[in-house]
Amino acid sequence: MTRSTKQLTRRSFSTWLATAGVVLTTSPLAPAQSLRDSSESNERWTAAENESWQWYERESFINGQWRLTGITTPVHRVTGVHVEPTTGYLDESLVPTEYRRVDLRRKQGQLALTRSEPPLGPNSYGEVSLERRAQDGRPASEWLRSMETEELREWLSKIEVSEADVQGMTFWTHLTRDHSFRPLLIQGLNEAEQAKLHAAAHFGY
Repeated sequence: MTRSTKQLTRRSFSTWLATAGVVLTTSPLAPAQSLRDSSESNERWTAAENESWQWYERESFINGQWRLTGITTPVHRVTGVHVEPTTGYLDESLVPTEYRRVDLRRKQGQLALTRSEPPLGPNSYGEVSLERRAQDGRPASEWLRSMETEELREWLSKIEVSEADVQGMTFWTHLTRDHSFRPLLIQGLNEAEQAKLHAAAHFGY
């Protein structure tokens, strides 16, 4: 996004989210106490961002599916200024500590756009983790998330995994938002390759 902070309105930001396959809630801010009383197993948060803005997304487990039920006010990554107007967004104070970016970076180092160390060669099949599989493949292993396009393409051609579909968004959005893949490292994959990478993540790699 290239617009200045003053030029970006809630409508334009909502349009961007819709283009990315995300539905923005228009519900009023939910009372903090009611959120605290909800079961942790029925709610989860995700740190989301693009080149200019960052925010948090809340998902609730409804009718057997995880559904987006609100996002916090987007904050400019450089200036720290909130997008205006701010009505209709969730208050960032509702985000549990363990889901905040500082804590995520400390635990997983997953938000950086550069490698922390060279990955294993594409001839390696990596290791399947039952723990990752039990968590819907979130996040995929650091090994898998560190490979670049050509390495991934070669590796994906050698594995067999069950299909895993997405609903209400593209594979690209789901991979980068929910499975913590770095956009710069997977930007060359076509849709079929993104679909297989998503299946590999759910398989536990």
